[in-house]
Amino acid sequence: MLINKKISKKDNFAYLLVSLTFLLFSSASVDQFTADGEGQYWVIMATIITMMIGIWSVRSTDYLFHTGLGLILATIVISAFIHFLDQASLEFIHIMLLLFFLLLTLKPAIEQTLFSGDITANNMRGSICIFLLLGLIWTMLYLLLLEFFPDSFSGIDAVNWKQNLPDVIYFSFVTITTLGFGDILPISSLARFFVYMESVIGIFYMAVVVSSLVGAKISDS
Repeated sequence: MLINKKISKKDNFAYLLVSLTFLLFSSASVDQFTADGEGQYWVIMATIITMMIGIWSVRSTDYLFHTGLGLILATIVISAFIHFLDQASLEFIHIMLLLFFLLLTLKPAIEQTLFSGDITANNMRGSICIFLLLGLIWTMLYLLLLEFFPDSFSGIDAVNWKQNLPDVIYFSFVTITTLGFGDILPISSLARFFVYMESVIGIFYMAVVVSSLVGAKISDS
């Protein structure tokens, strides 16, 4: 049962990978079938909770945080806090907190995946999670930029950030993979800076980190 199931370093990235994939698919689905973007609230909340359990549970000795009971408590706390931010119209703080949480999640993910000394299936899943986290971190940076400078991008309307979330996620992953379709373009100097920095990091990660993990796995075999 979920309440008695403990997450370990042997399987935690499986939970995180499912969570991140759920975020990307659900965000696109909500945008496809709704108009106001309010459904993105539930997508973000559910994903944050799963990420907390997937990554932070293996760094805690607290029994409640290790199990499904921790999920229930986290749901209550996060739901109340996000509801407060929405009621207070604190969009800027909301995005900042999401960015801060993604950065905090990225750090232990990198430590466990790249500096553990072991090449396992869970670590390989972790390398995918890191790449997805990088794309989401830049998503939050772009959303913050749009909050201050709404005309930073062509192809993105100046609307509520939840409504822009699917478009900005799409743009971020198109940028980090250097596809560059051109339907959304950076206009301001700051936007261009964030875009080419994301491209550089994406190329570096794919060329160096992933190839090193695959090579080490083949060597071990």
